[in-house]
Formats: sequence, structure tokens, C-alpha cells
Amino acid sequence: MAELWVSVALTALIVLLFELELVLPGMLSDDSNTQVLTGMVMIIVVLAAIPSSLYLFKTGHVNGLLTGDESSAPRHLLFWGTVRMMMLCVPMVVCMFLYYAFGENVRFFYLSVICALCLFMVYPTLSRCLHETGIKSDAKDYDPTPNDGDPRSY
Repeated sequence: MAELWVSVALTALIVLLFELELVLPGMLSDDSNTQVLTGMVMIIVVLAAIPSSLYLFKTGHVNGLLTGDESSAPRHLLFWGTVRMMMLCVPMVVCMFLYYAFGENVRFFYLSVICALCLFMVYPTLSRCLHETGIKSDAKDYDPTPNDGDPRSY
């Protein structure tokens, strides 16, 4: 969950820096070829990241790791939940930076907003993770912390 808030804070920092003109927008707006190619790449990245992050827990490999061994399931759940969030958070931050770097090109702004809206669909609550993996367990009986309480053992 920290990755979500760090990404939101980083995006807000980018907006703040450019809106207060501490960093001038349009530093990359001279080359239109780079702008078009970067826009196409980011569109493909965002359009690939959204369905991939939504169905990540249903893929065979990840679902097998999460539903297989109960002792390592919390560690895998933490790892793959982080991967899932970062699949949307990284393009969101990059697109917001590119929005200002290319002189407020709205294509990148819309892509960043789309990623931010999709974060609500992959927010890693325990009940959502249990539902998506098909684990039939009561959420209050499921303890995602390891037995010794050491966070490094994840």
C-alpha cells in the first residue's frame, strides 16, 4: 500500500514543481518526432498494463503461487500485490512527467488519469485478493504476517 501513496505523492510533487514553475514545462517539446513516438509507446504501455494488472492474480503461475503453499502465500501475495500496483503507478507517474516535459500535451495527462482511475480496481485489499485467487477463507482468520513477526521474512 505504501507504493500507492508514494506514487501519488510523487505525481503530486511533479505537478507542484511544474505548476509553481520551479521546473519549466516544455523542456522536450522541440522534437515532434520524439513526442509522437513517446506518446505511442506510452499508449501501448498503458493499454497493456491495465488488463495485465487486472488479471494478474488469475494467471496460472501467479494463482498457483498464491493458492499453493499456505506458508509462503503471504509473501507471494505481498510481492505480486506490489507488482500489480506498480504496473499502474509507474506509467501514471511517467505520463504525468511527460505531460509537462512535452509542453502540457494532453495525451499524457489523459493516460495518467486513466492509470489513476484503474488503481481503484486493483487496490490490494485482503478480501479482493482472496476473492480473485479463489481462496475460500474467512478474512478475519487469515493472518498475512509471518509467524515470527519479522517483516524481512516476507
